Amino acid sequence: MKNTIKIISPILFLLMIFVYLNYFSSYVFPWQKEDAIQTTLNWGGLAKLPNNIENLKVQKEGTLFTRTFIIEFSTNKNEVENWIANSKRLKSNIPKLRRKNKIYDVYPGENESFGGTVKIEGNNVSIKMSWS
Repeated sequence: MKNTIKIISPILFLLMIFVYLNYFSSYVFPWQKEDAIQTTLNWGGLAKLPNNIENLKVQKEGTLFTRTFIIEFSTNKNEVENWIANSKRLKSNIPKLRRKNKIYDVYPGENESFGGTVKIEGNNVSIKMSWS
């Protein structure tokens, strides 16, 4: 009986850590990354990410009942402008200007999502889309 407990206890502990990381932390596992990117683009009515991106970061926030994805990347100015022109919800959207930032509000989002914002500062793009 003691041997069984010694074996099951670490397994349960590892399972609890995995569940926490998967559902409650901001960490995106490598096998979730592509799905998180595609979901974010779908919720925002955004075009596929440019091919020549650098410093790609993908994060998530929320609980079992809410989800927010944050994507950040850098690329050249022409790629950013082409990406905006090809994005259904950005091409006719007039951004708010705050200092050197262009902020596009996308509310409501596509596919019954809450929506979010796209912030562009020079060559850096930050996308934040939510569902609740």
